[in-house]
Amino acid sequence: MKLSNLILPGIVLIVVGMIYFFYFAPTDQLGSFGNFSPGSEINQEINVLIVKDKKTGRTNGGKITSFFAKDKNNKIVEVFLNEPADPSILDAEIVELMGHMHGNTFTARRISVIQ
Repeated sequence: MKLSNLILPGIVLIVVGMIYFFYFAPTDQLGSFGNFSPGSEINQEINVLIVKDKKTGRTNGGKITSFFAKDKNNKIVEVFLNEPADPSILDAEIVELMGHMHGNTFTARRISVIQ
């Protein structure tokens, strides 16, 4: 096999790898609640800090139903979870939320620990 036959596939792999690592790879940078339209039902991802000194909502079994989160602009909003989460989620510093804004609250469809 000639070396010239490997150049084009090699370039394609490098470009695809760069796109993934610079655009799609997870990051721990905080997002902004200002990027969300308050009346929109479109779910988007955002990384936020968990505010640990404010109250949390819990089920009778102790699972988390709501908590407060802060974005990169220090805006604090209450986050309501569609599905109750394990209390260990509050041990995280940064979480990724998938959801949408409802006025001054955020409804999270999914929550993932980042850090």
